[in-house]
Amino acid sequence: MSDQTKGAEPPVQLWTRDGFMGVFSVVTRSTYAPDYLSVEGPHAPRRAVLDRLIPDDRDSADALPTTVATSRLGVKLHVSGRRKPMPFVVRNVEADEIHFIQSGSVKFETDVGCITADEGDFVCIPRSIAYRYAPLGDTMRSLIVESPSALKLAPPAPTGMINVARDLEYAKVGPDIPAGSQTKLVLKAIDGENTVFTMPHDPLSLGMQLSESVPVWKLNLNKIQLLTYSPDGGPPSQFLSSSTGDVLLFNLSSRISNRPPIHVNADFDEVICYVRGPGVWGGCSEPGTLTWVPKGVIHHGPPENVPETYQAWLLETRATLRWTPQAIAASQLMETGEYGPHPSELHRS
Repeated sequence: MSDQTKGAEPPVQLWTRDGFMGVFSVVTRSTYAPDYLSVEGPHAPRRAVLDRLIPDDRDSADALPTTVATSRLGVKLHVSGRRKPMPFVVRNVEADEIHFIQSGSVKFETDVGCITADEGDFVCIPRSIAYRYAPLGDTMRSLIVESPSALKLAPPAPTGMINVARDLEYAKVGPDIPAGSQTKLVLKAIDGENTVFTMPHDPLSLGMQLSESVPVWKLNLNKIQLLTYSPDGGPPSQFLSSSTGDVLLFNLSSRISNRPPIHVNADFDEVICYVRGPGVWGGCSEPGTLTWVPKGVIHHGPPENVPETYQAWLLETRATLRWTPQAIAASQLMETGEYGPHPSELHRS
């Protein structure tokens, strides 16, 4: 029996549909269910540190971000680590994108204006908005969530969880992008068969902003309020979702809460990005640690009530993710109690 259960009551296991919003079943177990000895096949929990995932665009300005995970629903994860500005423009014609800036500062130039993002910012670039970005220092690192269905802020308490007037910032049109010379425009598709136009001008050279609405925005993780329930904490609340409910984002930073239950999530893969401390989140202590628990895999998860505090966010997706060979090579199997490396990783050469 695992150390987590010694001297404790029999562990409780929770099975749920639709995250924590649907039907559920609760049983007690005579063993610590998350323990496993080994695993074969792709539907296995993994962890990686973003700084150790070396994206193609780190060393080649002409490269696109490197794909970490794909799915049949078209939901994808990418990592970027540019050292130089993009020399081309991208327009994703089949997906909305959320860029989370893990480190560095990044300037985005888009179809609707420019915006500068810093560490901890989420930047939303909707489908068919052309853009390019550049680090404002020596380097940057970002995690990109790609969703075929439209993404929107959807907190359960819109007037309390996010102060839209104060904390949501939008792209602004400025006079700093000249028409320039010919520029390549890459149209991204879900199937990876991109189309490249050579334009006689810079497609991001703008004039004036004529509408009140601006679809490109940024919001910092530490501006998203944490919801909790007295006395036990309860599940986190989403702040962003896709129109189909296939993608949900949550602030999973430290909060007053009991430890999550041992859980079988029947419908959602869970991807958590431990952003930074000072406190540790179970087995995660390195900034930018990415953890993945596929749907149907029994997991527990570390306590969230960390006195030293930490920052983290959660992606839940109905898409069944599959990590790419490049990402697998830079990652580890994960145990699903405290989300540290699985003991079998200690025997790898």
